[in-house]
Amino acid sequence: MTTLNQKKNVWENILNAYVLIAILIVVSAVVTYVVPAGTYERVVDAVTNKTVIDPQSFQFVENTPVGVMDTLLSIPRGMQEAGSIIFFVFIVAGAFEVLNRTGFTEAFVNVTLRKFAGKEKILFPIVVTVLSFFAATMGMAEEVVIFIPILLALSKSLGYDELVAAGLAYCGIRAGHINGMMNPFNVGIAQSFAELPLYSGLWYRSIWCVITIAATSVILWRYAVKIKADPTKSLMYGVNQDWDTVDLRQLENSKFTRTHKILGVALLAVFALIIFGVMKYGWYLDEIAALFLAFGVAVGLIARFQVSDIAEQFLSGARSVLAGALVIGMARGILVVLQEGQIIDTIVYYAAELLSGTPKVIAANGMYVFQWLLNLIIPSGSAQAATTMPIMTPIADVLGINRQVAVTAFHYGDGVTNLLTPACGPLMTCIALAKVPYIKWLKWVVPMLIAWTLIGFAAVTGAQLINLGPF
Repeated sequence: MTTLNQKKNVWENILNAYVLIAILIVVSAVVTYVVPAGTYERVVDAVTNKTVIDPQSFQFVENTPVGVMDTLLSIPRGMQEAGSIIFFVFIVAGAFEVLNRTGFTEAFVNVTLRKFAGKEKILFPIVVTVLSFFAATMGMAEEVVIFIPILLALSKSLGYDELVAAGLAYCGIRAGHINGMMNPFNVGIAQSFAELPLYSGLWYRSIWCVITIAATSVILWRYAVKIKADPTKSLMYGVNQDWDTVDLRQLENSKFTRTHKILGVALLAVFALIIFGVMKYGWYLDEIAALFLAFGVAVGLIARFQVSDIAEQFLSGARSVLAGALVIGMARGILVVLQEGQIIDTIVYYAAELLSGTPKVIAANGMYVFQWLLNLIIPSGSAQAATTMPIMTPIADVLGINRQVAVTAFHYGDGVTNLLTPACGPLMTCIALAKVPYIKWLKWVVPMLIAWTLIGFAAVTGAQLINLGPF
């Protein structure tokens, strides 16, 4: 038994988020000595005004292996490149800490508990469906963190854990993301590169989106029921002692006051303003962070806090997510190393060569597998579309595969591995705010990853078998 425990401790030490990312950075640096450097020429697409690859322009170039010093520099450079995300996390955490100090969260949870008493089975699919809609229509990703504090309190009050809260929020968002629907940042860009009517094939993606939402809700519910019956089966059991000792009786006694109602309206106004700003003006992290900074200050003033107390509460909230926020910047170092070594284009080139000449169904699923793997290092949907679709489109034409099928392979491959890649900023942000260690998330997310991967294979195979066309 002692030996087994020792082995378990060794693996948990290795799979510490910082240690794991450091290992991946070193491995990436080593790979730059093995994989030849290569580049595609980039041109500005006249239709989308995006910088894309010229698929006929690949050439090998002189190797630029990443040495020891550049490997070490990848971490501070990654911190700089991910700076907007890191400070976004700090500001959102600070704003919600001010909100929490007003008693709003406890009161809101109490009202929700009363409304959904004995109806928790309905709550899970509702949350997943709503968040999926945000991702499927306007590409919400990083913004999911605004839901974490309330879902966290709600989850704990219902007898669940932090993983249920993080899963509802993050998997809810990603369930809409992988199916594309009308997401302008993955399907929209991919279809533009493939010269397909914008959002064509919506009916097919809608069917699979419903299937994904159902599967996601079932997996979340099964885990929630298991840990509610036996809290020791929670992967978070004993991890966050502050949450383990939450006084649920205090939640039950919390009253939703007039001030809380005003704060609730203000919070809804912030959500609405974010949606409007993102869709109308293309707001991103900086604008949303600025909005939450103003929101946090306004909350404090409405609650009649001293100005110095508001500042202290902001700092307290930021401190609570410090470790997780820094993981986001460190993970960016992986991409920095691969870019310095100039091997990302080479990986794309070899994958394209491998798919040429294979049967249609195998080639279509091969595209999916390639996008699935590439997403581990390029988790941005728009960046991956710009990198791969100019190449996958002519490959699909040569193989007699409909371009819509190639887009289907792209958006499933683009989304599924966002469940686990540490290079994905929204994931690391989400679990940081939920105070879930990365190793615990990895253990928890495996069933979801398997289910979504199989859904991707089924969707791509179905698209090829029915010869899913441009409309």
